[in-house]
Amino acid sequence: MTKKKPTSKDVAQLAGVSQPTVSMILNNYDNVRFSPETVQRVMDACTKLNYRVPSKRKGNSGERYEKLIMAMCPSYTNLYYISLLEAMCNQAEERGDSLTVFSSGRNMKLEGQFANLACQQDALGALLLYKPANSVALQQLIANMPVVAICDKTEVSNMDIIELDSEKLGMIIAEHLLSLGHRKIAYISTELNERHPARLYRLKGMQNAYARAGVSPFNILTCTMDSEKIAYTKDITSYETGYCLGKRVVEKYDDITALVGMNDMVAIGIMDALADKKYKVPQDYSVCGCDNTMISQYRTISMTSVEHFDANRGREAVDVLIRKIEQENGTDGDLWPASAVRVEFVPKLVARASTGPNRRKK
Repeated sequence: MTKKKPTSKDVAQLAGVSQPTVSMILNNYDNVRFSPETVQRVMDACTKLNYRVPSKRKGNSGERYEKLIMAMCPSYTNLYYISLLEAMCNQAEERGDSLTVFSSGRNMKLEGQFANLACQQDALGALLLYKPANSVALQQLIANMPVVAICDKTEVSNMDIIELDSEKLGMIIAEHLLSLGHRKIAYISTELNERHPARLYRLKGMQNAYARAGVSPFNILTCTMDSEKIAYTKDITSYETGYCLGKRVVEKYDDITALVGMNDMVAIGIMDALADKKYKVPQDYSVCGCDNTMISQYRTISMTSVEHFDANRGREAVDVLIRKIEQENGTDGDLWPASAVRVEFVPKLVARASTGPNRRKK
């Protein structure tokens, strides 16, 4: 007897959701959103049942074929990644492809599940919004399909990437603060280690800028929950980190005149901490973010940050991946380099109301 193939109804029953929910998640509908937990349950059920999204769909415009691309991001809470994903989804849709997104939480086990699922679903390619820590999963992806990653250019050497230059970003911020007379600043970050190289590169860039200006790099205080010996759980958000450490810095280090958040959400936490302590920004302290996300542009926040050109970066990642897919399938009539592709967008400072001259001159 032939074994019955699993259906989306089977996936829905195993995941504990409705069949329409499964369909909307697997087909990445633009106008609906589900919690990461719900998405993960559906993806886990697909993996367990070895369910594959049918390649042929019928829509309002008649019969069409959807091409599946899978993307992995570390978090849905960081607006930087949301901005990238929005651009990727729009670009994929314009080109007639279907993009499914998987959140890993930078968990090595989940990274392995993503690689397995991408292979089981016969995905045409994979987009990585960071370099996975699970090297086995990464090599599995590279061996089975075209892969494009968005990460710092020093992180990988054998794959196509849309380059970040986090060291340059740190230099830009430090140069801006130095020009305003800030000599002693704090760099506030979530977990700071080799698993998060971009955070370390940003710090290195700031230190290099200080050294070139003849100011000691030790004038940059590196502040994390660990360095300050503050107890925290693994679920602490970037905002909560910025809020907690922002308070600690102004209470403990009276010579600091500016604070830099590892990302915009950390910086917003810092700004709220300063407001609760009755300090004014930028009169008492200047504050910088790093991602120029949508929220930093709001007039009531008006936070100095660094533009990464996320929309351009996300679209370019999809375009490079599709060109590599076409090349692999022999459908690309134009010449396209077989070697690893590198595309870089140079970061640009966007100065707003959260930074100003150092009035305390410390």
